[in-house]
Amino acid sequence: MKKHILLIEDEAGLVMTLSDRLRSEGYSVDTAGDGESGLQRALQRDFDLIILDIMLPLRSGLDVCRDLRQRNKQTPVMMLTARGQLVDKVVGLKIGADDYLTKPFEMIELLARVEALLRRAPAGSAAEAPAGEIYRFGNISVDLRQSRVLRGDEVIDLSALEFRLLRYLSNIAA
Repeated sequence: MKKHILLIEDEAGLVMTLSDRLRSEGYSVDTAGDGESGLQRALQRDFDLIILDIMLPLRSGLDVCRDLRQRNKQTPVMMLTARGQLVDKVVGLKIGADDYLTKPFEMIELLARVEALLRRAPAGSAAEAPAGEIYRFGNISVDLRQSRVLRGDEVIDLSALEFRLLRYLSNIAA
């Protein structure tokens, strides 16, 4: 059975190159050129892997990854981005990415990472996330593992930067 990959990338040349190569390796590939449409595709069907750029139009890749995790989508996510500073990598991984590869990259390394993520992925990647550590402040709940903040039963939307700051503050308080 073919593994299904969603590629969320706005550089047309890279989309064509990656899609062609992944298909030649036997994968089925869907694409999205911006964060908003990528998020919608990822929520509409189950994929075996999502390859996600960070700097996207309409919604950043960090926000897409965080929103997927808030909705308990456990599809493996590989960040593929030009942002290669250590802080960018750490934020990407803490927000819910499973791997982080910087551009430019060697195709053989990307393919090896894809294979590794698919090997480790649970059957039915959309399974619910295990419960993580939850902090409570009155009627506010902060679930750092799922990158989710609730006021009562209402989800509070935070940007990736706001959530990063919240995570930082919770580490100071600990």
